[in-house]
Amino acid sequence: MKSTKKLWLCVIPVLYWATNASADYKDDIGYTDLTALLGTAIPTGAAVKVTQVEAGDDNLIYAPDTNNSQFSGKTFNFPGTPSTSISGHATGVGSRFYGKDSIAGGISNITSYEVNEWLASISSATVSAPANGSRIANHSWVGNGDTSVDTGNILRLVDRQVQRNEFIQIVGMANSNSNSPLLGSAYNVIAVGRTDGAHDKGSDAVDSVYVAGRTRPDLVAPQTTTSAATPIVAAAAALLVETGHNGGLALSKGSTNITGVGTVYNAERAETIKAALMAGADRVTDNTSTSANIIDYRSSGHQTSNGLDDRFGAGQLNILHSYQIIAANEQNSLQDGGSNNGNIALHGFDYDPSFGGSAGSNNIATYKFNAEEDLNLSASLVWNLSVSNNSNLTTRLYNLNLELFDTTTQTTTAFSASTIDNTENLWVSLLTGHSYELLVKSGETNNFSWDYTLAWHMSPIDTAPVPVPAAIWLFSSALAALGLIRRGKLG
Repeated sequence: MKSTKKLWLCVIPVLYWATNASADYKDDIGYTDLTALLGTAIPTGAAVKVTQVEAGDDNLIYAPDTNNSQFSGKTFNFPGTPSTSISGHATGVGSRFYGKDSIAGGISNITSYEVNEWLASISSATVSAPANGSRIANHSWVGNGDTSVDTGNILRLVDRQVQRNEFIQIVGMANSNSNSPLLGSAYNVIAVGRTDGAHDKGSDAVDSVYVAGRTRPDLVAPQTTTSAATPIVAAAAALLVETGHNGGLALSKGSTNITGVGTVYNAERAETIKAALMAGADRVTDNTSTSANIIDYRSSGHQTSNGLDDRFGAGQLNILHSYQIIAANEQNSLQDGGSNNGNIALHGFDYDPSFGGSAGSNNIATYKFNAEEDLNLSASLVWNLSVSNNSNLTTRLYNLNLELFDTTTQTTTAFSASTIDNTENLWVSLLTGHSYELLVKSGETNNFSWDYTLAWHMSPIDTAPVPVPAAIWLFSSALAALGLIRRGKLG
């Protein structure tokens, strides 16, 4: 992976982490409410193995301070070249991700990588299992390959890891507009920004697959840098993975066994975690830890074709809502034999392993429900970019759409139909006494067979959403060529 070219590093000041303020954000992301709901039964990330990937310098200074009190009792693995010194940036990121005062303080097994060595670990012709069976990786860095071909190949490798190993990648966007597509331009990752909106707001053009204009970030967190926001979302993902795994078949209708990882239930799949985080996010906020708030979600000029806001994605992390989605268990569509004639609860998700019309699969999925009071509905449909498991890294992006149909009035309330994104999202008001159908539809001309996760969350109305208008229908090289990453900390 490494070239003989001199490493280029965007030097950004190391974060300073104020311990006495570290807990404030927990109120704003729903964690305090989740604690009140669950008490001592709250998930902590226990038994969830994670990876931290950090930008180093020429001397490979990239690792967290393993002697820091935040990491007492935790096991660190260094499968690459050991760091020659402690990185303050990595220590700060780790404190937010798995430190004892984080929301996922139960995480005890951490693999630590320098960027290029981590990329080398995933660059075999066929997919390799993540080191130590990790389920989540945090990337608080940005950068580029030596060439656009390198950058495109790296993005494919990362998307392949998510798709084939359910290895969830939480990545930070740059702290300002930039041309640093790694890793925010990948499809299958969870891209994170800041609630103040001061981050890169779009995928950068790389090649004919990784095109510009896709919605980024996927969601935001109330921090002043994306380096700090990203591990908070990673920690939230760990709580959801623990919940989904421990729930087993009581929460999921199926599972898969992944070599080197073990059993992964539907409630903890990468698509499910991403969908739950996005559908659970707050579109309007009233923060106490920061003056930054979302007050005009999807206002004029900020509405994306996949139902999000071009500044905030799905909105600000709310771990209470996302937990409620996972804990409500998997609920099949009508076409897949859903109980009660396809009717769904206020919260929940469905992982469909085969959709699109081929091989006996359905090309429409119906989820029915009644609004017994005025409600806001947030729904997110997520599917992965397909990447072949060979050195060609051939990709295919399937086209899925999401519709809300009011069966009481026989009208389409909202429709999300981007042709360049791999999420579709709705945020709409529901009317008391009306019956509705959430519809997943194929946007392809020909039949296919692919998987998706749909997640939804309904809550009493506080602020009226701006719906996606129903009328809008928007219609390689060998791996050895991968060069050294130009990378930098996010700040």
